[in-house]
Amino acid sequence: MLSPGELANPEKRLLIACARTTVEPRIAEGIRELCSAPLDWDFAVEEAAVNSILPLVARQIAALAADIAPARHVDRLNKAARANALRCLTLTAELIRIADLLRAAGVQPIPYKGPVTAAQAYGDVALREFEDLDIVVRQRDMGKVNEVMMGLGYRPKHPWRFGSANSPSVVPGEYDYHDDARRLIVEFHTELTLRHFPVRPDLEEMSRRLVPVMLSGHAVRTFAPEDMLVLLCVHGSKDFWERISWIADISELVRAQPQLDWDAAFGRAEELKAARMLNLGLALANKLLGMQLPDTALARVRRDSVADTVASEIVRRHLIGRTSERGAGERFRFRRRMVAGSMAGWRYAVRLTTQPADEDSAAIGLPGPLAWLYPLLRPFRLAREYRASRRSSSSTRS
Repeated sequence: MLSPGELANPEKRLLIACARTTVEPRIAEGIRELCSAPLDWDFAVEEAAVNSILPLVARQIAALAADIAPARHVDRLNKAARANALRCLTLTAELIRIADLLRAAGVQPIPYKGPVTAAQAYGDVALREFEDLDIVVRQRDMGKVNEVMMGLGYRPKHPWRFGSANSPSVVPGEYDYHDDARRLIVEFHTELTLRHFPVRPDLEEMSRRLVPVMLSGHAVRTFAPEDMLVLLCVHGSKDFWERISWIADISELVRAQPQLDWDAAFGRAEELKAARMLNLGLALANKLLGMQLPDTALARVRRDSVADTVASEIVRRHLIGRTSERGAGERFRFRRRMVAGSMAGWRYAVRLTTQPADEDSAAIGLPGPLAWLYPLLRPFRLAREYRASRRSSSSTRS
């Protein structure tokens, strides 16, 4: 872990120190020192929200520095944490309801992230921020899933996916369902939509290793910790590890699972060609949050020099103030480095750049006979969106 002197931004130092459930004395002392010094508290609270760690920040400041931090901001954090707790409880109840109905319809739902990761890693659903629910199902079951969700009043984001006009060459990033009245979103993932895995995950095999997690007195089955660790590292890499919360997920899951089978975790990552992503997630949790690893696991992670280099780059991004949007070229280079081996990395990055998704069909809307053009047009759409996003970000900052 970097020493306090190496952390450039005091507000980010505070957030990183608070982004954990257990605080050792040295970190606790650092939190008090930071809270007693001049800080841009508006920026700190804003960044806590951006990085989805408001509940952790509120908890640690209330426990360790409520007497020295500005009362107005302590109250602001506590109110945000209470609002998050209510939201998390609502979503947890909805997950239990949806999972029961899916099982009754003959579908095996496998929730991940959201409430199950909160319970599995943090021990409390209110300590992890999540705005939607994520459920993994088999592709063959999506018809039944659609019927259940429509019966509950949800509507798919893109209804055409289930119509005759849907082209089999266009696979969505996920199947989104919205209940606008209650502001609820449920995302379904299948072996075909989990496109950021270098190798398609074997859900049948993973389902044989499911473990129960208790949510509000209900046992919900989710991925085994060894599988969940890999899933979370692929997800973090998918989104460039832009949020501190995704790194905290790794740190907290490892801390909460002392019996984790490290050989199995590394082995499953190797099978999925996701070893670099696992190494990166573990390196980040170690460098940014001081997560402790067994010596053999730490040595294995450190042997991956590319993962170590990328982790240092991401840590630096988290230690400065506001960060800029990654450009298309930077995104492509990041993807290329996520898979070990020069040619394998290039193939992975090119596939993600050219493989069409639902956004391409929604933005371009080619007729069925011309669907083969989506892979050719997708890179241009992505480049246009990234340029627009960067212009918007620059305009906002100015």
